[in-house]
Amino acid sequence: MKKANLILMAAMAAAGVMSVTGALLAPSAAVAAEGQKLGAKVAKPLRAAQEAMTEQKWAEAIAHIDEAAAVQPQTPYESFMVDELGWFARIQTKDYAGAEPALERAITSGFVPEADLPQRYKAMTQLNYQLKNYPKTVEYGKKYVAAVPGSADVGAMVAHAQYLQNDFAGAQATVQQLTAGSSKPDEQLLMIGLRSSYELQDRAATMRSLESLVRYYPQQKYWEDLLTNQLYETKTERDLRVLYRLMADTNTLDKPEEYSEMAVTLMAGGFPSEAAGVLERGLSAGVFQAETKTRAESELKRVRSAADADRKELATADKALAAANTGNEMVAMGKLFFSVGEYAKAADAIQKGLAKGGVTDTDDANALLGIAHARSSRYPEALAAFGAIRDAKLNEVARLWKLYVETKQAPAAPVPAAG
Repeated sequence: MKKANLILMAAMAAAGVMSVTGALLAPSAAVAAEGQKLGAKVAKPLRAAQEAMTEQKWAEAIAHIDEAAAVQPQTPYESFMVDELGWFARIQTKDYAGAEPALERAITSGFVPEADLPQRYKAMTQLNYQLKNYPKTVEYGKKYVAAVPGSADVGAMVAHAQYLQNDFAGAQATVQQLTAGSSKPDEQLLMIGLRSSYELQDRAATMRSLESLVRYYPQQKYWEDLLTNQLYETKTERDLRVLYRLMADTNTLDKPEEYSEMAVTLMAGGFPSEAAGVLERGLSAGVFQAETKTRAESELKRVRSAADADRKELATADKALAAANTGNEMVAMGKLFFSVGEYAKAADAIQKGLAKGGVTDTDDANALLGIAHARSSRYPEALAAFGAIRDAKLNEVARLWKLYVETKQAPAAPVPAAG
């Protein structure tokens, strides 16, 4: 992929899944378990700790908890109450290393009510993620997800912890489990699935992850990775023309060689006016520098000569289309209209050619028809044209065009506010 890690860590931090925050249950120290009592020597400092915690005097609370912990011997219930107050108070001071063992002892004591266990599992997941204890992150995260299915934030921590242990297959499986059937999968989970699939060299899964990111979070960075991946696999000039047009429409052309190759393939296919527009766009954007700029300017002069011939032919194109006797002739007029940006006329001519029959390359004609419709905002017609393509390799690119059209039809996901 073009970008090595898709800023995964930064994105997870921004999403708030890398800190111990939110929805933690307060310790249940105020309610004694049935049949259990605290001895006076333990009860007194714990009551003082509770009072300090009420006033958010965390250091004072921890001092009282430590005082209670020093009382020996203790019953199992007394030890539980010390840990139950202790882990919560220590989290408030970000003493995660001290909070984690206390919370684990409380969980395994048998005194935490069943209904409270899932949130304790979540806290253990968060604590161990902070402490970089990834095996425990996975252990307790899976317990939480089993109790609270579909939890994206904890699921992301589990998958990322697996990824950080190089358990890419495990991370991929976790992501697939948590996103299956979701109406809008979590972005962080999709990103972890993407990275895991990439590390596994699973191109099909990598492309599915990128397509999902584009579908649900249609940002240019995801389009760039998706189309760059496809560019590596697209070989013929016909298929490259279709792909480069999508790169142009998604603003992901960003290298001089991409602009140059697009212009070359367009010229080879008989689209000189379109090729001139591509080179002009690259030069205007400052993509070409030094020698590449000189070559692009020289190429543009040559391309413009051919484009001038297009414009002369355009004057009689309507009459030529009306007089055309074969499907190929009609499609050729469609290509002329397309090259100069008259997409409605292009679509009409190509449709007439396909209806007439005998078109040499119906897949290429349908691809051009789909793009013409897409650029005219005729999205259902575009989808139908792309859906008519049968060639397997061209269909890979057509599928991405359909994805683009579908994202144009649907409202984009809101971009989270900065900060």
